[in-house]
This record gives sequence, C-alpha cells and structure tokens, in this order.
Amino acid sequence: MMGDGLSSAWLAATPVAGAVVGLALWARPQVLKIWTLAAALAGFAVPCFMIGGTAGGSGTFWFLYMLPLAAVLSLLGQPAHPDNRAAWLWTLVLLGLGLGALTDGAGLRPMLLVLIIGLISGLLYWYRSVAGHLPWCGIGTYGLGVVSLLVALVAVPPVSTTAFLAACAILLPLTPLHGGYVAALRGLPGNLPGFLAVMLPVLGMHGLLTLLPHMSRDVWGAVSALALASALYGTLKALVQTRVRLLAAYTGLSFYAILWWYVAATRSAPPQTTVYLLAVGFVTSGFLLAWHAVQARYGDVDLCAMRGLASMMPRFSTLFFLLTLAAIGLPPFGVYAGFMGMLLTPSIPLSGALVVIIGAVLASCWYVLGLAQQLLFGRHRPDLRYRDLSSTETAALILIVALLTVLGVVPPRLLDAGAPDPRVQAMESSLWHR
Repeated sequence: MMGDGLSSAWLAATPVAGAVVGLALWARPQVLKIWTLAAALAGFAVPCFMIGGTAGGSGTFWFLYMLPLAAVLSLLGQPAHPDNRAAWLWTLVLLGLGLGALTDGAGLRPMLLVLIIGLISGLLYWYRSVAGHLPWCGIGTYGLGVVSLLVALVAVPPVSTTAFLAACAILLPLTPLHGGYVAALRGLPGNLPGFLAVMLPVLGMHGLLTLLPHMSRDVWGAVSALALASALYGTLKALVQTRVRLLAAYTGLSFYAILWWYVAATRSAPPQTTVYLLAVGFVTSGFLLAWHAVQARYGDVDLCAMRGLASMMPRFSTLFFLLTLAAIGLPPFGVYAGFMGMLLTPSIPLSGALVVIIGAVLASCWYVLGLAQQLLFGRHRPDLRYRDLSSTETAALILIVALLTVLGVVPPRLLDAGAPDPRVQAMESSLWHR
C-alpha cells in the first residue's frame, strides 16, 4: 500500500543506496554518471511494482513518477565531468528523501521535509561563494521552514495547520517566503537546480493538498492577497534580470503565484492544477538545463555577452525556442492546458484579481520572448568558439519538450490531484485534528 511505512522506506532507500554505492565509483566520472542514471531509473521503476500501476484517484501517484523522471532528465543532460559528481550523488539523496515525503503519512513527512530543506541549506552554505547574498537569504528562509515544520509537529490546530502552510509556501514559492527557491536555482551547481525546480514545487503542492479541507476562509483570503503580490513581484524582478538562472527563478515564482491564487480563490485543486504545476516545473528545469550547457562552455556569462546562437548552435536554439513557446503558454504544451483549464474549471468571473493575474501572464510572455530574442538572434561574437549541444544534452531537452507536449494533450482526469488517497488522508488527519 502506498501509505505503508515499509513501502515509503523502500522508496526512499533505493536512490539513497544508489548514492552510497556511487561513492565507490567516484574516481570514474563516466561510470558514475551511468550508475546514477540507473539508480534514478530504479526510483522511477519501484512505484510500478509497489502501487500496481493504478492511480487510485490520487495526485501522489503522478508525483511519484515525475520526481524520478525529473532526476533522470537532469542527470542525462550533464557532461561526465568531475566537477558534476557531487551534484549527481546529492540528486539521488534528495530524490530518495522526496519520494519518502510523498508516500509517508503525517508521522514522518515533516521530519523528511526538515531533512530535505536542511540538506539544501547545507549545500547553499557550501557553495555560498557562487551567488552573492542569495545563499544567506535562502538559508534564512529554509531555517524558518524548519521552525514551521517543528511547530506543525508539536502544536495543535489552527497553529499547526498555519505553520505547515508556511512550510508549503517555502517549497512551492510564495512571496515573501521565496528566498530558498530562488537561491537554490541560482546558487547550486550542476543538475541540482534543474531537479529542484521540479521537486520543491511538487513537495509544496502535495502538502498544500492535505491542507485544503482544514484552512479557514480568512486564511485563504490572506493567501490570495499574498499570491497577487507575489505574481507582481516575480514579474517585476524577472524584468530586470540579466542572469538566466535568476530570470527562470523569478518567472517560476510568478507562475506559481497564479497557482496559489487559484487554489485560494476556489479552495479547490482540480486535475488541471497538476498539469499546470508539472508543466511550469519542467519548463523551468528545461531552461536551467539548457543554460547549464552554455555555462559549461563559456562560464557564468551575462545575457548581454551571448547573442547570435541561432546560427552557431542550431540544436540549442531550436530546443530553447520550443521551451520558450511552452513557457509563454502556447498550445499544445502543458502550461497552456493547465492555465486555461484552471480558468474554466470552475469558471473564474472577471475581477480585479483576475486582471492582475492575466497582466502577470502577459508580462511573462513579453520578457521570456525577449530572452529568446536576445540569446538566439543578433550578431555572434567572433572571439568565441561555439560548440552545439552534445547528444545527451540534446536528448534531455527533447524529452522535456516531449513531456510538456504530453502534459498539454493528456486528459486532465488522468492527473486527478483533487482527491488525495483516502489511506494517506486518514493518517494525516491525526496531525491536523489531534
């Protein structure tokens, strides 16, 4: 059974054991990369045997598959370079903890989330020289997350539910608790930002689903106001960025604010929210992985330093442009399907809040298109030796574009996140109604 403690432990242990065994392969980067891919694929395969291939009406089922898939795609696109080895192993450890948090009931889930955000905080501290002051903002935000989760464990409702909601807002970023998300995507090395761009929002959304029946109207009203502010803040911050990783992070913040606003306004999470969540996560991951390929060649360059890639790196340019089309919400990609589905299920009446949300979407389309135009067109630099994507980097981005297309055309009822598994929900009630 999915909620069974032994099953949860088995899911968590498989990738973590892969990371431990990978230490013995540390001196052989190519072999280590193949091993980490195999371990991540094992994390993808284990739920098939444990859950029996039936969704059971739970969004957790799909999250269990998307987390290992995000790990596989982020690892696949990495060159077998010694500098990437630590990121590969930490990806497996985080994947194991994330799978455990998704499948465990209310008993151990907060502690697993504490381990996850504590580990990310430690990585931010270790790589603190990369992103200026952002790691310290992220560590502070995640420290608040640890406190919130511990309060959720020992307090009684409504304090416990509010504390857990704050932890969800740190994982599924919402202003002013977005610092950890932005710092992780900007400051961590290798494939970790591409993986965490999917894992953190999935864990936050999974926790948010458990809170839907337990939050008061006043709390949701406050969340709705914060979501509108977060959409505007993320949009304005993205407009002034000259670093692709920061632009991707703040664009994700703006897009996830739309999801927060919808859930707070309707107090529901129909299947379209799962489509939207996963599509935004994989679009962000795709941008980060594509830009990491550029960084691996030319360093952490400013946007103004890279132009004219359409003629010099055609594979990169084609896939980056497809990711851009997915990000601005064009069909047949998942962002379009999820966003339009949320607006129509149930139908959202015209209001000032809806105007703000649509304005944020239009602004996002404008600056994401501007990013593509700036990178792909114009005169290339004669002093650079351009080298297009490798076969593995190309394969990873092709698979992400294909996944975004599948999310755009799959019937939303197959991604039913609106009805949490009854077995898990029964265990979670012991936390919120002790």
